[in-house]
Amino acid sequence: MVYQVKLPAFEGPLDLLVHLIRVNEIDIYDIPIARITDEYFQYLTLLHELDLDVAGEFLVMAATLVYIKSRMLLPAEPAADGEGVEDDPRTPLVDMLLEYERFRSAAEALSGREDQQRQFFFRSSPLEVPADGGTLEVSLFDLLGAFRDVLTRVSDRPVLELVLRPVTTAERMVAILDKVATEVSVGFASLFPPTADRWVVIVTFLALLELLRQGAVRVQQRAPFGEIVIGRGVA
Repeated sequence: MVYQVKLPAFEGPLDLLVHLIRVNEIDIYDIPIARITDEYFQYLTLLHELDLDVAGEFLVMAATLVYIKSRMLLPAEPAADGEGVEDDPRTPLVDMLLEYERFRSAAEALSGREDQQRQFFFRSSPLEVPADGGTLEVSLFDLLGAFRDVLTRVSDRPVLELVLRPVTTAERMVAILDKVATEVSVGFASLFPPTADRWVVIVTFLALLELLRQGAVRVQQRAPFGEIVIGRGVA
């Protein structure tokens, strides 16, 4: 039986593209479409393998990237007015990403003001300040990127066929909760035993997503694109 996780606030395809651009330190005005398209499809493959509920807009963006990639492979055509060459096929995508970034920056600014306003009111419990000087929230795509690295290490190992009792998602959820209960911070990679096979790795990742959905754990980074750590949640 395949265990499915459906996230209530699934991040969209523009979030994924922005994530890929930042991770690869790409100039948004000069996006290497072939490279970004390949990486985008790698993430879609992961989402499909994990049976996550992927919105149709992800597939629409995939088709858009393929179209732009095909246009980039063709020789540049003269403009309709006969002067110069046709516009860069990446321009509409760049404009879309820039507009999205502006809206997201505005939303983050408003959210910051809301957090500041809350400080003027008394709470029933004191505010907790991280002892390590602050941490950064981790997006779903940060998690998927770390998960892809783990899967790559698993795929590189020789395959040893053994008949074992299948590991369940519930068992891995309990194991993760036990780990975060006994350790101050748990590194993402430590959730996956070095000898674990591909099935155990996938089930463990699904268990982590379910715990995140329930609020039983939280994931953070101490620096952009740094090590992902898991801690206790608020649920």
